[in-house]
Amino acid sequence: MAEGRETEAVAERPVELAYRPAVGELASALRARARSTGAGRFQRRALVWTVAVTTVGALLSAAGSGHRNTPWPLYAGVLVFAAFMTALPWLQARHLHRLAERQGEIRGTVDDTGVRLTTAHSSASVDWHLYSRYVETPELFVLLSADKSAVGFVVLPKRAVADPEGVDRLRAVLDRWLVRADAAEAPGGPRSRGGAVGRGAGSVGLLLLGLLLFFSAFAAVRQATHPDRFPGIQHNTAPTAVVMLGLGALAVAGAWWLVRRMTAMRIVTAVLAVLVLLAGCAALYRVAPMLHCWGSARIARGPEGAYVCYDF
Repeated sequence: MAEGRETEAVAERPVELAYRPAVGELASALRARARSTGAGRFQRRALVWTVAVTTVGALLSAAGSGHRNTPWPLYAGVLVFAAFMTALPWLQARHLHRLAERQGEIRGTVDDTGVRLTTAHSSASVDWHLYSRYVETPELFVLLSADKSAVGFVVLPKRAVADPEGVDRLRAVLDRWLVRADAAEAPGGPRSRGGAVGRGAGSVGLLLLGLLLFFSAFAAVRQATHPDRFPGIQHNTAPTAVVMLGLGALAVAGAWWLVRRMTAMRIVTAVLAVLVLLAGCAALYRVAPMLHCWGSARIARGPEGAYVCYDF
């Protein structure tokens, strides 16, 4: 009985923290908050699709007959904007860090009554009803406010706790009062299982798409590589083949990216990707000798195998 009461008292002992904010941890907290809100997830998907569409558009423009009039400044501007949005959490973290650095070392306690944080110049107490969920990363616990956008958040670094037991006790307190925002995505969760199936199917589909694009690139230059079957001057389809090769490579890269955190699927995808890329290398071997005629409308292969460019 006495031992049980002693264990319960230890479990309820406040968790003490002491730390100085770090830019990397603040950036990680902002990214974790974005992953846990609908607006943040929408922004990430929109950014990925923007970069993908811009890349495809640039490749198609470069291969088209009017490639000299391609609006490269527009494409460059879109990519610069995408890079800025990707770096935005880090820039925001730099700003927050400058504000927090003026406060000096932060000390705090976490228990069943809430979170209390003090610095050399301020103090704050947060009750649990202000926060409804939290996200755990390898380095942090991030408390999120109840509103949909999670405007308010509190960052509790694991390094701020003196011992590993304190990290476990801190997690236990948070589990008693808050809901894990990433619970559905945890290993074994319903969203995790459904997402794994979806990512696996998407990876296979992208590999098949990459294989189709590589074979299309191979077929696009078929006439120019067989002057005995198709004699005379041919349309220069090498730029189109290069675009297909580029899109096929992107499809293979996307297939691996989808399953990069799934050990078994990652290995299977890597093996299949190597086989698909071999087809791409065969197509590139056929297209490469024609690339010096990139800006020419027509092309012909001479008797010695060299290609002659024609601009009429």
